[in-house]
Amino acid sequence: MRQIFIFLAIVSTAIAGSIDPHLAVLMEGSTETDLIPVCILAHGQVDRTWVNQATDGMDRDQTQQFAVSAMIDIADVAQAGIIAELKTFSQENVTNLIPLWLSNAVYCEATIATINQIATRDDVFLIERGGSEEGGLIEPVNERESTPEELGRGLAWGVAKINADDAWAIGYEGQGVIVGIIDTGVDYNHTDLVTNMWHDTPAGLHLGYDFYDGDSDPMDDYGHGTHCAGSVAGDGNSGTETGVAPQAIIMALRINYYSGGYPTWIQAMEFAAANGAAVLSMSLGTSPVGNTTLRTAEENLLTAGIFHSVAGANDGPGAGTIKASGDCPPPWFHSDQTQHGGNTAVVTVGATDNLDNIASFSSRGPVTWWSDYTAGAPLIDPDISGPGVDIVSTAWQGGYTTKSGTSMATPHLAGVAALLLSANPNLTVAEMDSIMEVTSLDLGATGKDNTYGAGRVDAYAAVVAALSMTATEEAQEATVVTGMGISAISPNPVSNFASFSVYTALSGTADISVFDVSGRRVANIDNNEIESGANAYNWQIPGEMGSGVYFVRATINGNTVSSRMTVVR
Repeated sequence: MRQIFIFLAIVSTAIAGSIDPHLAVLMEGSTETDLIPVCILAHGQVDRTWVNQATDGMDRDQTQQFAVSAMIDIADVAQAGIIAELKTFSQENVTNLIPLWLSNAVYCEATIATINQIATRDDVFLIERGGSEEGGLIEPVNERESTPEELGRGLAWGVAKINADDAWAIGYEGQGVIVGIIDTGVDYNHTDLVTNMWHDTPAGLHLGYDFYDGDSDPMDDYGHGTHCAGSVAGDGNSGTETGVAPQAIIMALRINYYSGGYPTWIQAMEFAAANGAAVLSMSLGTSPVGNTTLRTAEENLLTAGIFHSVAGANDGPGAGTIKASGDCPPPWFHSDQTQHGGNTAVVTVGATDNLDNIASFSSRGPVTWWSDYTAGAPLIDPDISGPGVDIVSTAWQGGYTTKSGTSMATPHLAGVAALLLSANPNLTVAEMDSIMEVTSLDLGATGKDNTYGAGRVDAYAAVVAALSMTATEEAQEATVVTGMGISAISPNPVSNFASFSVYTALSGTADISVFDVSGRRVANIDNNEIESGANAYNWQIPGEMGSGVYFVRATINGNTVSSRMTVVR
């Protein structure tokens, strides 16, 4: 059991600007008794570099487990004071409180007065809208019964188009790779899916989870999720092979797919990350502004090593029609992407037809609303395209149906990700993205563009590239795991709470202190026994500590590591 250390003091002066401008507008139009859905982001995030150092030598599954544990520890520490204060309010002022460790945020519905009071806390980074009327399921642009001709092919055209069957021929069908379908649920009784559903009997969890109704039965009630699941792993028992990775494992994650439901999307991501999913497919979208909570979740999915295929949306050729979280930057930057902001797990998907033309409905980039991707230095989106017009796949309550949309292209990419991991289980998310983009069929303008992205995915070419990387990796000697590490301080510069994590391979007595640039010890943080693993800290800067550069230094079992911290008063 990893230890959690909480160093909280009385909240002092209010921090101006911790309420997002879009939320402020919503508050201005609300009454005093309205309960407004909000996400309260706490200070402190897991340091990806630190996780990579601490997990050096671990396999992909072990790295994911470590990252998840570290994030949970950080959120437990950082959110403790916020949750405690929220619980002091009556239900007329605060309701439906949901901690979200993947974003280090707390979702709730609160009155204007409550939001303003919580915004004065030093440990609150930002409060933003917890939902949007513009968000929800990315509906197909059309749906119809599959024709006899379509059903007579035996192999769905999209699967054949991307050469997935050629990857099967050399032995890679997504064997054992867990793919989470964040959607309307999955018809887990469908003949083409029933043998590919996720089961976790020791934990008492089966098939997935329903975050909409809050129970363990993620049965589809709409059909969208079943169709997407079939494009990932439909194995053709009913007559038509619809799945790109017919031996992948489907984890059904039913969420609130109407407007305002994105906190359940994050809950689904958390469940998937904690239960071993390596790939996620999500055909959902919300307003492309004011979604720091979603982007933070996607950044942390990348840290955990989870590939996330996300639909770009069906809003057509107008520039900047990509929805969140398709508006997040990719795991890997194509050479045509000159502006490099932060990375996330998101690979945004556009839709093509059977002649490799971009679908008329497929949303286009660029993304210009994030501070690190502006009109002058935009983010190219989508990242890649896949079959999304007249896609035959599994239907709710049996059989097949034909639908069109970027929602249909997205699971094709998730299926390719499963193929890559069956060929090379320890690929990083950035490597998977780069392989797909580099080996894709370049369409439209040369290089990566805001219509097709890097091009239309080619599953076989991607698998061959992944196999060539396997030989190189196996020839390398494993790096010895370091026995200790300390993360970057978050935020940095810091004025109130300094959040960080210390990793130690062996338990021992800790000496964790703060030193100034002259080497003088100016504060003690911890002198207790700590256990092996990740240990999260949320330390309030003492009032007497002035502005300047300091070093947080941790010594355990004779080993010392340090992290630089700038204090601004």
